[in-house]
Amino acid sequence: MPETMTPEIITVRRDMTLRWPCRGGDFLMWLGFSDVFSGPEAIQCHDLWEMRDASHVTITNRLEDLPPWFRLHPKGVCDSFVYKLLPQVEKGDYPSEPMDGPNLWRLKSGDRVAWVGAERPDRRSANGILAILDCRESALAVGAADWESVQEFAGFGAPTTAEMKPDDVARCQAAVSAVKKLGLAREWAPEWRLG
Repeated sequence: MPETMTPEIITVRRDMTLRWPCRGGDFLMWLGFSDVFSGPEAIQCHDLWEMRDASHVTITNRLEDLPPWFRLHPKGVCDSFVYKLLPQVEKGDYPSEPMDGPNLWRLKSGDRVAWVGAERPDRRSANGILAILDCRESALAVGAADWESVQEFAGFGAPTTAEMKPDDVARCQAAVSAVKKLGLAREWAPEWRLG
């Protein structure tokens, strides 16, 4: 299939949820800037997930769309979420520390996520890039799969081989280049907070 040259750019704003159905061989790259003064060349890869068949990722900043098992800590909320969580906070019904796991990314305003993989009938590819998220608001990325053991959960997104295949390397490099071409983030937050 012919590849197009411009990847789909999805802007993450308030009150937004999306779900990406992934396939084996897809990669998700979490990219961001260390500060607002760094240029596009100073982009960092915070994490990389190698996805498996039947895995998916939900990206949301809607309280109603967070997984039922995920509980927000008061440090992770602002604006309207403060009022929505106030009854739980008054009762002391919240985790002692912010929840963390191998399948969670706390995307801050200014971060970018690149989804790379082979083109498929329901999603076009641009040089191996299926989509790029441009986060204008904080969001939670939650990876999910049919885990049969704690070890499978703990290894979510881990590479399947010691070295990436050349096609995968080329796709990831193309994604980093595409993110750099987007330039500096229009919005940037030093901390992750939903609200």
